[in-house]
Amino acid sequence: MLALAGLLVAALLTFDVYRTWTPGITAAELTPYYTSAPADTLAPTESGPTPTPAPVPSATIATNPEIAVPGTLVYVRDGSLWVQSGTTARQITEPVKGSRASQPAFSPDGQWIYYIDTRVTTGRWYDPNDLGAIARYTLYYPVLCRIHPDGTGQKDILPSLVRQGALTTFFWIRQPSVSATGYSAAVVSDGPTFPGVQDMGIHYVSLSTGKMADALPLRENSPLGLSDPRFSPDGNLLAYTMEGRSGSNAAPSIWIYDARTGVAHKLAGGYRAASWSPDGKDVAATGVSGSKLDVVVLDATSGKPVAQVTSDGASWGPVWSPAGDQLVYMHLTGAVVDLNMVYISGSGANLGFEIEPHLTEYSGLDGGSPAAWYIPGYGAPPSPSPVGTAVAPTAPAGPSATPR
Repeated sequence: MLALAGLLVAALLTFDVYRTWTPGITAAELTPYYTSAPADTLAPTESGPTPTPAPVPSATIATNPEIAVPGTLVYVRDGSLWVQSGTTARQITEPVKGSRASQPAFSPDGQWIYYIDTRVTTGRWYDPNDLGAIARYTLYYPVLCRIHPDGTGQKDILPSLVRQGALTTFFWIRQPSVSATGYSAAVVSDGPTFPGVQDMGIHYVSLSTGKMADALPLRENSPLGLSDPRFSPDGNLLAYTMEGRSGSNAAPSIWIYDARTGVAHKLAGGYRAASWSPDGKDVAATGVSGSKLDVVVLDATSGKPVAQVTSDGASWGPVWSPAGDQLVYMHLTGAVVDLNMVYISGSGANLGFEIEPHLTEYSGLDGGSPAAWYIPGYGAPPSPSPVGTAVAPTAPAGPSATPR
């Protein structure tokens, strides 16, 4: 009973945060991540976890024996990455020294899973309650990492700690999306300078050097920033969410950035977290209406709704199958977040959907980390020249791409 009660609290908090969260983070809002700690109570741990090839799971995930997942799905439960092929799910990372994995994304060839690992260390920074004084803090800082789907080869790509003499702080890294070439990723960050200097923008990161470029010159509703970057299958377009507010509720909109021209345009308002169909003609997205979240499909050119996938008010984070015939999405059932699967038939305005029972059953997944999916043999071949390199392209002047 206590375990179920804990799941209920976690699930409801996750759902509410996803419904209302915007990534604009000010210094005053860093309190949960800069926690005062007595000196020498927590030693720095910056080396990160060293996962074994096949960690022994602390508990299993109950998968639906009637649904065999083609290829490999990766999702997150309690700060650990799990991969599922067929009807079998296996844990490939474990929290080490307080670390927590989140927000996975596959490389185009399926050889790597990129993710955010949040770790714990101590640092010293200015005390907001005593100007000029230095206080010691416990820092929960993100690191962009990668790991093979079998749990081997874990490597840090981009750490976020920043040092200024004897002082230490960090910048945010969130929601990696790997380009079609596999050379770079788009992430949400307020780096590489100190937190609070700039809003959360979208940056390119070189996956070979770990260097992060300045934010793309995209419009935003300051200080709310941008989120949810997702490369199109051919890598030429980048869908993202412009955060907004309407009273106490989120009012996001999906925008499309053309990496070839440096121009962005609004696709549709009232939606977030686009997931491209393999042919690039549609995007699955989360519709936001007050306190309700539902999965929809939008035309990727006009932004017009093509189909309403769910109408339960408790579904979000859709991910399109690389084969194009299925969707998975997060769903809140009572006390628990699970994955649901939908079979797709038809095309265009004639899309049909058949919703299956839960893909995972009473598993308590981390609702803030949508799944990622890889199926061998599907996906666009890499472009002859890298798109989304570590140098942000220059945007031409115009109302659709306004510099910060």
